[in-house]
Amino acid sequence: MLATASVPIPLVDAAATPAQLRRFFSAAYCDTPAPLRWLSAIRPYVCPYDKLLQFIPDGGDALDVGCGAGSLLALLAATKKIRRGVGCDVAEPPLASARAAARRLGAEDVLSFQHVRSIAQAPEGPFDIVAMVDVLHHVAPRERADVFAAAARRVGPGGVFIYKDMTARPGGRRLAHNIDDYVFTREWVQQVPEGAVEAWAIDQRLALVHGEFIPRLIYGHELRVFRRLDG
Repeated sequence: MLATASVPIPLVDAAATPAQLRRFFSAAYCDTPAPLRWLSAIRPYVCPYDKLLQFIPDGGDALDVGCGAGSLLALLAATKKIRRGVGCDVAEPPLASARAAARRLGAEDVLSFQHVRSIAQAPEGPFDIVAMVDVLHHVAPRERADVFAAAARRVGPGGVFIYKDMTARPGGRRLAHNIDDYVFTREWVQQVPEGAVEAWAIDQRLALVHGEFIPRLIYGHELRVFRRLDG
């Protein structure tokens, strides 16, 4: 069931609160099936989009690796943070919703979405911003370093790499993420060990400029922001 396409899209900016983002996503994804629309609307209470926005430089080209339904790029386009955004994902169905949201936002000339079989097929760039949000815990542990490196190589000189994933710290927040992922994907995931991405970033000449643990509801998130040393 779809919502009416006449739902107005509220204005948002980089200082938007989770409640404001909920209203934005509900309207932006009104042309998508109800389950996805509801999930998109409640996700700002779980995923700290408001924190991510603080580290996105203005006016650049962005690549979202594992973009899903394209919510991060939709937000970046609506806040006019980026000049161009490309999302890629190994799952095709969510990309249809990403394209529908881009149409609703009038951002079809800004956003594009590509179905890929692996990160090797992702656009090469280089990009001013590369994001990888809640992706690596779905990647087999033996492949994570290579996937991270492939994404990092697409960051241009002076560009930023935004990494966010579920916390690996022991406790209820970690368990909450595991249960959540199992409910929606039937996968009992293994978190990325603490310190792993920092080590991989050094190998790719990325400098850590910000690290933060972010609690949200019953969940916990690890945010790492890196900058390309080259250039």
